Amino acid sequence: MKLVTKILVVAVLGSLIMSFGKHSKDQIIDENDPKKELSHFPAAKEGMVRYVIFLDKKSNEDLYKVELIPGKVMNVDCNIHRLIGKTEEKDLEGWGYTYFEFSSEGNAISTRKGCPNQTNTNKFISSESMMVRYNSKLPIVVYAPKGYEIKYKIWEAGKLKNSSAN
Repeated sequence: MKLVTKILVVAVLGSLIMSFGKHSKDQIIDENDPKKELSHFPAAKEGMVRYVIFLDKKSNEDLYKVELIPGKVMNVDCNIHRLIGKTEEKDLEGWGYTYFEFSSEGNAISTRKGCPNQTNTNKFISSESMMVRYNSKLPIVVYAPKGYEIKYKIWEAGKLKNSSAN
């Protein structure tokens, strides 16, 4: 009886070890998970917020672009407003990845038409946008001052067309 018990214990332990190893490998093997790459990016500095965009995998990602739109909600009148700021692309030293940093002092420019009998409203006011490559294998990381937001649009290329020579 003792021999049968020992064989059963060894079989059960072996099965558990094989099962544990299999689950661990499955978690490690997923090299296309962009969330694992996020650990390489630094945390946001004091006074900044880190925004992260994870993109869906596409069959031909060269046909897509991502437009980054930094801005903030401001109390504005009926004029057209634009936030003054800039977005810079920076290298993540040692990794070959890039991230983006938006900076602004919160000033805006606007048209100067009259707004009779209209009250101000809270509205998202954007700064100059930036087009970046679509790559679902890496997250898009953008750092912005607290109080600002990063929105984005996905752009898809249309069909290739021929031009005419004149």
